[in-house]
Amino acid sequence: MSLQDIWQRIEARYESFSPQLQHAARFVREHPEDVALTSMRGLATRAGVSPAAMSRLTQALGFESWDALQARHRDWLTLGRQGVFSGPADKLLTGIKAPGAEDVFLDALRAAECNNVDAAFAPMSRDALKRAVNLLGNARSISVFGIRSCFPVAFSIHYSLSLFSRHARLATGTGGVLLDELDHLGEKDALIVISVAPYSREALDAARRGKDVGARIVALTDSPLSPIALLGDVALVAGNASPAYIASPIGLLAMAQALTTLLFTCAGDDALVALRRREAALAAASAYLPTETAK
Repeated sequence: MSLQDIWQRIEARYESFSPQLQHAARFVREHPEDVALTSMRGLATRAGVSPAAMSRLTQALGFESWDALQARHRDWLTLGRQGVFSGPADKLLTGIKAPGAEDVFLDALRAAECNNVDAAFAPMSRDALKRAVNLLGNARSISVFGIRSCFPVAFSIHYSLSLFSRHARLATGTGGVLLDELDHLGEKDALIVISVAPYSREALDAARRGKDVGARIVALTDSPLSPIALLGDVALVAGNASPAYIASPIGLLAMAQALTTLLFTCAGDDALVALRRREAALAAASAYLPTETAK
Protein backbone atom coordinates (compact mmCIF):
# COMPACT_ATOMS: atom_id res chain seq x y z
CA MET A 1 0.00 0.00 0.00
CA SER A 2 1.43 3.38 -1.03
CA LEU A 3 1.27 6.58 0.97
CA GLN A 4 -1.34 7.90 -1.48
CA ASP A 5 -3.48 4.83 -0.70
CA ILE A 6 -3.21 5.57 3.02
CA TRP A 7 -4.22 9.20 2.45
CA GLN A 8 -7.18 8.12 0.34
CA ARG A 9 -8.33 5.80 3.13
CA ILE A 10 -8.08 8.63 5.64
CA GLU A 11 -10.13 10.93 3.39
CA ALA A 12 -12.74 8.27 2.64
CA ARG A 13 -13.27 7.31 6.31
CA TYR A 14 -12.67 10.68 7.95
CA GLU A 15 -16.33 11.59 8.49
CA SER A 16 -16.97 8.31 10.34
CA PHE A 17 -14.13 8.90 12.83
CA SER A 18 -14.63 10.25 16.34
CA PRO A 19 -13.34 13.82 16.95
CA GLN A 20 -10.11 12.52 18.52
CA LEU A 21 -9.59 10.04 15.72
CA GLN A 22 -10.15 12.84 13.18
CA HIS A 23 -7.50 14.91 14.94
CA ALA A 24 -5.06 11.98 14.82
CA ALA A 25 -5.87 11.32 11.15
CA ARG A 26 -5.24 14.95 10.17
CA PHE A 27 -1.87 14.87 11.92
CA VAL A 28 -0.84 11.63 10.20
CA ARG A 29 -1.99 12.98 6.82
CA GLU A 30 -0.12 16.27 7.21
CA HIS A 31 3.10 15.00 8.88
CA PRO A 32 4.25 11.86 7.02
CA GLU A 33 7.91 12.43 7.92
CA ASP A 34 7.04 12.49 11.62
CA VAL A 35 5.13 9.22 11.21
CA ALA A 36 8.22 7.66 9.61
CA LEU A 37 10.63 8.80 12.31
CA THR A 38 8.67 8.96 15.59
CA SER A 39 7.35 6.31 17.95
CA MET A 40 3.59 5.96 18.25
CA ARG A 41 3.62 7.41 21.77
CA GLY A 42 5.81 10.31 20.67
CA LEU A 43 3.62 11.05 17.66
CA ALA A 44 0.48 10.93 19.80
CA THR A 45 2.06 13.52 22.11
CA ARG A 46 2.88 15.80 19.16
CA ALA A 47 -0.61 15.38 17.74
CA GLY A 48 -2.25 16.09 21.09
CA VAL A 49 -4.12 12.77 21.23
CA SER A 50 -3.82 9.66 23.37
CA PRO A 51 -1.65 6.71 22.26
CA ALA A 52 -4.87 4.66 22.29
CA ALA A 53 -6.38 6.97 19.66
CA MET A 54 -3.30 6.57 17.46
CA SER A 55 -3.56 2.80 17.88
CA ARG A 56 -7.26 2.84 16.90
CA LEU A 57 -6.42 4.92 13.83
CA THR A 58 -3.77 2.38 12.82
CA GLN A 59 -6.38 -0.40 12.93
CA ALA A 60 -9.01 1.75 11.18
CA LEU A 61 -6.59 2.19 8.26
CA GLY A 62 -6.20 -1.57 7.91
CA PHE A 63 -2.80 -2.09 9.57
CA GLU A 64 -2.16 -4.78 12.17
CA SER A 65 0.35 -2.65 14.08
CA TRP A 66 1.95 0.75 14.29
CA ASP A 67 5.18 -0.80 13.01
CA ALA A 68 3.45 -1.78 9.76
CA LEU A 69 2.03 1.71 9.23
CA GLN A 70 5.37 3.28 10.08
CA ALA A 71 7.19 0.93 7.68
CA ARG A 72 5.11 2.27 4.77
CA HIS A 73 6.08 5.80 5.72
CA ARG A 74 9.74 4.86 6.07
CA ASP A 75 9.70 3.27 2.60
CA TRP A 76 8.27 6.50 1.24
CA LEU A 77 10.87 8.58 3.04
CA THR A 78 13.97 6.54 2.22
CA LEU A 79 13.18 5.08 -1.19
CA GLY A 80 10.45 7.01 -2.94
CA ARG A 81 11.04 10.58 -1.83
CA GLN A 82 14.57 11.89 -2.01
CA GLY A 83 12.82 15.19 -2.69
CA VAL A 84 9.35 16.45 -3.45
CA PHE A 85 10.21 16.73 -7.14
CA SER A 86 13.57 14.93 -7.47
CA GLY A 87 12.25 11.65 -6.04
CA PRO A 88 9.58 11.17 -8.73
CA ALA A 89 11.99 12.58 -11.33
CA ASP A 90 14.63 9.98 -10.44
CA LYS A 91 12.06 7.20 -10.76
CA LEU A 92 10.87 8.62 -14.08
CA LEU A 93 14.37 8.81 -15.56
CA THR A 94 15.17 5.28 -14.45
CA GLY A 95 12.01 3.82 -15.99
CA ILE A 96 12.11 5.80 -19.22
CA LYS A 97 15.27 3.99 -20.37
CA ALA A 98 13.42 0.73 -21.07
CA PRO A 99 12.32 -0.02 -24.65
CA GLY A 100 8.91 1.48 -25.38
CA ALA A 101 8.90 3.30 -22.07
CA GLU A 102 7.92 6.61 -23.65
CA ASP A 103 4.59 5.21 -24.83
CA VAL A 104 3.99 3.52 -21.47
CA PHE A 105 4.58 6.86 -19.76
CA LEU A 106 2.31 8.75 -22.16
CA ASP A 107 -0.48 6.19 -21.68
CA ALA A 108 -0.12 6.46 -17.90
CA LEU A 109 -0.10 10.27 -18.11
CA ARG A 110 -3.26 10.31 -20.23
CA ALA A 111 -5.04 7.94 -17.86
CA ALA A 112 -4.03 9.99 -14.82
CA GLU A 113 -5.21 13.26 -16.38
CA CYS A 114 -8.56 11.72 -17.38
CA ASN A 115 -9.02 10.54 -13.80
CA ASN A 116 -8.15 14.01 -12.49
CA VAL A 117 -10.76 15.66 -14.71
CA ASP A 118 -13.37 13.01 -13.87
CA ALA A 119 -12.78 13.62 -10.16
CA ALA A 120 -13.23 17.37 -10.67
CA PHE A 121 -16.78 16.77 -11.88
CA ALA A 122 -17.81 13.95 -9.52
CA PRO A 123 -21.11 14.49 -7.64
CA MET A 124 -19.41 15.61 -4.42
CA SER A 125 -17.24 18.07 -6.39
CA ARG A 126 -20.30 19.46 -8.16
CA ASP A 127 -22.04 20.13 -4.86
CA ALA A 128 -18.99 22.02 -3.61
CA LEU A 129 -18.77 23.98 -6.87
CA LYS A 130 -22.39 25.11 -6.51
CA ARG A 131 -21.77 26.24 -2.93
CA ALA A 132 -18.66 28.12 -4.02
CA VAL A 133 -20.54 29.87 -6.83
CA ASN A 134 -23.24 30.97 -4.41
CA LEU A 135 -20.66 32.29 -1.95
CA LEU A 136 -18.56 34.08 -4.57
CA GLY A 137 -21.56 35.43 -6.46
CA ASN A 138 -22.64 37.35 -3.37
CA ALA A 139 -19.19 38.75 -2.56
CA ARG A 140 -18.31 42.44 -2.93
CA SER A 141 -14.92 41.48 -4.41
CA ILE A 142 -13.07 38.27 -5.24
CA SER A 143 -9.33 38.01 -4.66
CA VAL A 144 -7.29 35.06 -5.93
CA PHE A 145 -3.98 33.77 -4.63
CA GLY A 146 -1.78 30.88 -5.72
CA ILE A 147 1.97 30.67 -6.26
CA ARG A 148 4.55 28.41 -7.89
CA SER A 149 2.79 25.53 -9.69
CA CYS A 150 -0.58 26.93 -8.57
CA PHE A 151 0.00 30.38 -10.09
CA PRO A 152 -1.29 29.41 -13.57
CA VAL A 153 -4.55 28.31 -11.95
CA ALA A 154 -4.82 31.55 -9.98
CA PHE A 155 -4.04 33.62 -13.06
CA SER A 156 -6.60 31.73 -15.13
CA ILE A 157 -9.32 32.32 -12.54
CA HIS A 158 -8.49 36.01 -12.25
CA TYR A 159 -8.29 36.60 -16.00
CA SER A 160 -11.57 34.78 -16.65
CA LEU A 161 -13.31 36.81 -13.94
CA SER A 162 -11.76 40.10 -15.06
CA LEU A 163 -13.36 39.73 -18.51
CA PHE A 164 -16.77 40.45 -17.01
CA SER A 165 -16.14 41.78 -13.50
CA ARG A 166 -14.31 44.84 -12.19
CA HIS A 167 -14.19 43.34 -8.72
CA ALA A 168 -11.65 40.55 -9.30
CA ARG A 169 -8.13 40.95 -7.91
CA LEU A 170 -5.00 38.83 -8.31
CA ALA A 171 -2.70 38.73 -5.29
CA THR A 172 0.85 37.62 -6.07
CA GLY A 173 2.92 38.63 -3.05
CA THR A 174 5.55 40.12 -5.38
CA GLY A 175 8.05 42.14 -3.39
CA GLY A 176 6.73 40.71 -0.12
CA VAL A 177 3.49 42.70 -0.24
CA LEU A 178 0.99 39.86 0.16
CA LEU A 179 -0.56 41.24 3.33
CA ASP A 180 -0.82 44.65 1.69
CA GLU A 181 -2.59 43.13 -1.31
CA LEU A 182 -5.13 41.54 1.01
CA ASP A 183 -5.60 44.60 3.20
CA HIS A 184 -8.92 45.45 1.49
CA LEU A 185 -10.54 42.19 2.57
CA GLY A 186 -13.51 42.37 4.90
CA GLU A 187 -16.69 40.51 5.77
CA LYS A 188 -18.28 41.24 2.38
CA ASP A 189 -15.31 39.98 0.36
CA ALA A 190 -14.13 36.55 -0.75
CA LEU A 191 -10.70 35.01 -1.24
CA ILE A 192 -9.87 32.02 -3.44
CA VAL A 193 -6.67 30.30 -2.28
CA ILE A 194 -5.00 27.58 -4.35
CA SER A 195 -2.44 25.19 -2.87
CA VAL A 196 -1.51 21.51 -3.24
CA ALA A 197 1.04 19.32 -1.49
CA PRO A 198 3.69 20.33 -0.59
CA TYR A 199 1.47 23.10 0.77
CA SER A 200 2.65 26.69 0.45
CA ARG A 201 3.25 28.58 3.68
CA GLU A 202 2.25 31.79 1.89
CA ALA A 203 -1.08 30.27 0.84
CA LEU A 204 -1.84 29.30 4.42
CA ASP A 205 -0.88 32.81 5.56
CA ALA A 206 -3.25 34.28 2.96
CA ALA A 207 -6.12 32.03 4.04
CA ARG A 208 -5.54 32.87 7.70
CA ARG A 209 -5.43 36.59 6.89
CA GLY A 210 -8.75 36.37 5.08
CA LYS A 211 -10.29 34.32 7.87
CA ASP A 212 -9.11 36.76 10.54
CA VAL A 213 -10.94 39.69 8.90
CA GLY A 214 -14.14 37.75 8.22
CA ALA A 215 -13.73 37.22 4.46
CA ARG A 216 -15.23 34.08 2.98
CA ILE A 217 -12.60 31.54 1.90
CA VAL A 218 -12.81 29.18 -1.07
CA ALA A 219 -9.97 26.65 -0.99
CA LEU A 220 -8.93 24.99 -4.26
CA THR A 221 -6.70 22.10 -3.23
CA ASP A 222 -5.89 18.39 -3.49
CA SER A 223 -7.31 17.04 -0.23
CA PRO A 224 -10.27 17.80 2.05
CA LEU A 225 -7.76 17.62 4.92
CA SER A 226 -5.23 20.08 3.47
CA PRO A 227 -4.41 23.10 5.67
CA ILE A 228 -6.33 25.54 3.47
CA ALA A 229 -9.28 23.16 3.04
CA LEU A 230 -9.70 23.06 6.81
CA LEU A 231 -9.79 26.89 6.87
CA GLY A 232 -12.11 27.27 3.90
CA ASP A 233 -15.83 27.96 3.95
CA VAL A 234 -15.92 25.77 0.84
CA ALA A 235 -13.20 23.33 -0.25
CA LEU A 236 -12.94 22.45 -3.93
CA VAL A 237 -10.88 19.26 -4.10
CA ALA A 238 -9.29 18.24 -7.40
CA GLY A 239 -7.15 15.19 -8.13
CA ASN A 240 -3.56 15.92 -9.16
CA ALA A 241 -1.98 12.46 -9.44
CA SER A 242 0.56 12.14 -12.22
CA PRO A 243 3.44 9.88 -13.31
CA ALA A 244 5.36 13.09 -14.05
CA TYR A 245 7.79 14.65 -11.58
CA ILE A 246 5.36 17.41 -10.61
CA ALA A 247 1.72 17.22 -9.57
CA SER A 248 -0.79 17.74 -12.36
CA PRO A 249 -2.61 21.10 -12.64
CA ILE A 250 -5.23 19.73 -15.05
CA GLY A 251 -7.88 18.81 -12.47
CA LEU A 252 -7.44 22.19 -10.80
CA LEU A 253 -7.73 24.01 -14.12
CA ALA A 254 -10.87 22.07 -15.05
CA MET A 255 -12.46 23.00 -11.75
CA ALA A 256 -11.35 26.63 -12.16
CA GLN A 257 -12.92 26.73 -15.63
CA ALA A 258 -16.17 25.35 -14.27
CA LEU A 259 -16.15 27.82 -11.37
CA THR A 260 -15.62 30.95 -13.46
CA THR A 261 -18.08 29.88 -16.15
CA LEU A 262 -20.82 29.22 -13.60
CA LEU A 263 -20.10 32.60 -12.02
CA PHE A 264 -20.46 34.21 -15.45
CA THR A 265 -23.83 32.56 -16.08
CA CYS A 266 -25.05 33.66 -12.65
CA ALA A 267 -24.05 37.26 -13.37
CA GLY A 268 -26.38 37.20 -16.41
CA ASP A 269 -26.88 40.09 -18.86
CA ASP A 270 -24.60 42.49 -17.02
CA ALA A 271 -21.72 40.05 -17.43
CA LEU A 272 -22.44 39.71 -21.14
CA VAL A 273 -22.42 43.49 -21.57
CA ALA A 274 -19.09 43.74 -19.75
CA LEU A 275 -17.62 40.91 -21.84
CA ARG A 276 -18.63 42.66 -25.07
CA ARG A 277 -17.11 45.89 -23.81
CA ARG A 278 -13.81 44.10 -23.17
CA GLU A 279 -13.93 42.49 -26.62
CA ALA A 280 -14.43 45.91 -28.21
CA ALA A 281 -11.46 47.36 -26.30
CA LEU A 282 -9.22 44.49 -27.40
CA ALA A 283 -10.38 44.84 -30.99
CA ALA A 284 -9.70 48.59 -30.94
CA ALA A 285 -6.18 47.89 -29.72
CA SER A 286 -5.63 45.26 -32.46
CA ALA A 287 -4.79 42.75 -29.74
CA TYR A 288 -5.46 39.78 -32.02
CA LEU A 289 -4.45 38.99 -35.57
CA PRO A 290 -7.22 39.21 -38.18
CA THR A 291 -8.87 35.83 -38.68
CA GLU A 292 -7.71 35.51 -42.29
CA THR A 293 -4.04 35.98 -41.33
CA ALA A 294 -4.01 33.99 -38.11
CA LYS A 295 -2.63 30.83 -39.68
